[in-house]
Amino acid sequence: MPRRKRRLARRVPSASNAWSAPRLRRQVNDLSRRFDRIINGTPQMLWTSRADGKGDAFNKAWHDFVGVPPGTITSDNLAQWIHPDDRARVRRAWRRALSAQDGYEIDYRLRHHSGAYRWVTSRGAPTYDADGRMEGWLGTTIDIDDRKKAELLLALNAQRYRALHETSAMVLWIALPDGRVTEQWGWASVSAQEGDDFRDWGWLAAVHPEDRQRVMARWQTALAGGSVYDASFRVLTRSGDFRWVEARAVPVRDADGAIREWVGKLSDIHERMEAEESLRASQERLRLAVESTALGIWDADFVTGRREWNTQARAILGLPDEMPVDRDSFRARVHPDDREEVERRFFVDSPADGSVYRGEYRILRADTGEERWVAATGRTVVDGRGRPVRKIGTVRDITERKRSLQALSSSERRLRLALQAARMIAWEQDLTTGFVTRSENAVGILGIGSGPVEEILACIHPQDRQLRRDFLRSPDCGDTIEIRYLRPDGQRLWLAIRGERVGNDRLVGVTFDITAQKQAEEEAWRMASLDGLTGLSNRASFQETLEHICSGMSGEAPAFSLLLVDLDHFKDVNDTLGHDAGDQLLMEVGARLRRAVRAGDVVARFGGDEFAVLVREPPAAGWAEKLAERIRTTLLAPFATRGRTFATRASIGIATFPHDGANAKDLLKSADIALYRAKAEGRNRFVTYTPALRAAVEERIALVEDVRRGLRAREIVPYYQPKVCLASGRIVGFEALARWNHPDRGLLTPASFSVAFEDPELSRALGEQVLACVTADMRHWLDHGLAPVQVAVNVSPAEFSDRRLASSIMEMLDRRGIPARWIEVEITEAVFLDQMLADAAATLQELHAAGFSIALDDFGTGYASLSHLKRFPIDHIKIDKSFIHEIERNEDDEAIVSAVIHLGHRMKMQITAEGVETLSQASRLHELGCDNAQGHLYAGAMSACDVTAFLTRLPGDESRAAPGRRGPAARAGGG
Repeated sequence: MPRRKRRLARRVPSASNAWSAPRLRRQVNDLSRRFDRIINGTPQMLWTSRADGKGDAFNKAWHDFVGVPPGTITSDNLAQWIHPDDRARVRRAWRRALSAQDGYEIDYRLRHHSGAYRWVTSRGAPTYDADGRMEGWLGTTIDIDDRKKAELLLALNAQRYRALHETSAMVLWIALPDGRVTEQWGWASVSAQEGDDFRDWGWLAAVHPEDRQRVMARWQTALAGGSVYDASFRVLTRSGDFRWVEARAVPVRDADGAIREWVGKLSDIHERMEAEESLRASQERLRLAVESTALGIWDADFVTGRREWNTQARAILGLPDEMPVDRDSFRARVHPDDREEVERRFFVDSPADGSVYRGEYRILRADTGEERWVAATGRTVVDGRGRPVRKIGTVRDITERKRSLQALSSSERRLRLALQAARMIAWEQDLTTGFVTRSENAVGILGIGSGPVEEILACIHPQDRQLRRDFLRSPDCGDTIEIRYLRPDGQRLWLAIRGERVGNDRLVGVTFDITAQKQAEEEAWRMASLDGLTGLSNRASFQETLEHICSGMSGEAPAFSLLLVDLDHFKDVNDTLGHDAGDQLLMEVGARLRRAVRAGDVVARFGGDEFAVLVREPPAAGWAEKLAERIRTTLLAPFATRGRTFATRASIGIATFPHDGANAKDLLKSADIALYRAKAEGRNRFVTYTPALRAAVEERIALVEDVRRGLRAREIVPYYQPKVCLASGRIVGFEALARWNHPDRGLLTPASFSVAFEDPELSRALGEQVLACVTADMRHWLDHGLAPVQVAVNVSPAEFSDRRLASSIMEMLDRRGIPARWIEVEITEAVFLDQMLADAAATLQELHAAGFSIALDDFGTGYASLSHLKRFPIDHIKIDKSFIHEIERNEDDEAIVSAVIHLGHRMKMQITAEGVETLSQASRLHELGCDNAQGHLYAGAMSACDVTAFLTRLPGDESRAAPGRRGPAARAGGG
């Protein structure tokens, strides 16, 4: 009999000295009435129930809360005070508690005596009689309405904040008073950094080296003076380019005026900076052009009367700098024969609609009287009411051009050479007859000589003919037009035509062969729009097409589908066969995708090993899924390179417009979510987007963020489960199991946050925090005089990607003064995957050489082979609980366990069975020769404080012996 039960037995009076039955009944009745008074007198809402859930009783505080007389509420009518939306949920929770007999807790809304519903939390626990049998339930109900509403308001505010950030194009950030950045939202969207790379001063690594010193100096100045911080600088993006951003931050002060934190924003101003730079360059080019061409500029303001002539304009007219220029002084410089035309064109009949007017005339220089030719332009600027307020124009000395034209007209040979060199044709068209006279080289370029204008129109592309006709009708043909031309021999050309009228019936001009220029432009377009490796559309071009289609779709337009195709394990091809083989594979995939789709569909390479397919106007429902399956099977066809043949597998995500996204951004996001799901389900498949997938992704993201918060709050702690020697019943060690002490959800096992271990960064952080807690606990036990005990620590596969893993573990133990032999490193078979095999081997060898024991957990359920047991320094094999559960009834399980034990012993390895829950399982394992056992038969996982108490209760000379009987049935503690 346990010690406690023996003490209770001694307290119960024997039959010889028991009180009389009537007196005993009176005592019981008095105790019952006193208990009722206590229950009903307490302000706490209490309730009781029988073990079967019937016969509920509610104290006076309960009745006061809902506003009914005592005794009114029963289990049969309780539901009428519960909010209708919560009744079914409360009923299910109560049924689960009755079935599990393991506690009851739920939040729901209860009608208050004021008539309003208030949030309450109800908790209950089973009660037991002296023989350990469950006799009923005892529970409390607490008003949490204020807290619940505050939580809902907080959640709403958080949603609003996220929505504000997502709808803005800014990066938000928070820094400590000393300038170290702690939080950010959106930094990864503008920079090449990921995760926590930005923290403290890490963000400076993304700043352009030429800008860092200036940015840091501005930031330090703002920190020192508590002034507003603003700076513009360049940031390295994921594409490898730098983009201009603008940062601004303000200090947030507490009630005493001290800076509590800095809140800042960061905006992308790259386009603005490029525009400003382009404007500066344009202005500089204009200045240089004006200077190089000796272009004179004049400006007359009708409102202020101010008139300005630049230096070149005065030089053309021969006017000194100090001489004022007005309308009369300007007219005096015009040749007498041209003054009437100048007066009419530039002053009397000058258009007031903002259009440009121009003319050529002679002037007489003021300084020498020399006659010169000038070309002048002018434009009248009007205000909002259409009134002229300003005239601005140019004047250019064209004397030399006039002389050149005269000289050129006298030299046909020189003209022919010039035309041939520039692939330019000179022509003259009689507007009355339509006959075009062309220079001699026209036959070589156009394939035709002089002839009627209809002859050339027949060779012009049909879409460009109207442009050429309009050019003929224009009263001023100063602009250049570009047309497509087909020579009689079939050669295609691009031509540029420029002409001007000479009189009323004649048009003269030139035609340039610009085919080479157009080909260069076409090549530039291809480079900007197509993927250089596969010839498919690139990401930018595809997104532009997708956005154009989405924006042009009406509500009645047919749906279209988007497929994102990601090659599975493409990195393995690059790593094993080289990047040349990877490029060949990508080109072959692009060709197969083109062959798999219809002519109107769009195929693009998004980058790396990801492709996209835009299925326009699918002919039938389910077409996208059929195409996805065709693509998947097409890619499975063997691909041969460098003497090796292999199949390419792909994961595909499908989204349909407009059901899965009303714009390009949302549609891409939905397809990406479906692609992620296809990978998560095992790859080599396609998944069609559903709203549930987005909810799952959002839930996963929220959980990962919560884990990050939990890590910062140091809520991840180890719980310890003992390992017991089956032969002696002694405790041979503990396994440290991660637990999350969640502030809202209570103590969580890794199954509740397993998604965090898929993130390599988070997985490493979880491992580091658990190991730090384990070493601190062990130091605490040793400092309090407890005998050393070995603790097994689980190391995840992601942690093995860190080449410094072994040294990090040893450094942590050195700081705590704990020998390596008291730590066992537990690994799973996942570390034997090819991509991490080399790193894992080196790390395990280093740990083993330092004195650490290496245990292989969950043996037989993963990727390990017997060769791994031989190759790696494994000291300890832990048999997975799936083989232990049926060991007494399943001969196959017993055979596997027996074989593992025999194999391990032959290789001088310790064997531990996990998940031992019954004495018969322990006995059978002992008979098979298993060394140790671990499971709820001996003890569940316990906190560090409970471990201290657990070890302290053991006798001094048996500090590692399990309490109770020796041997396989020994029980080490509560389950």
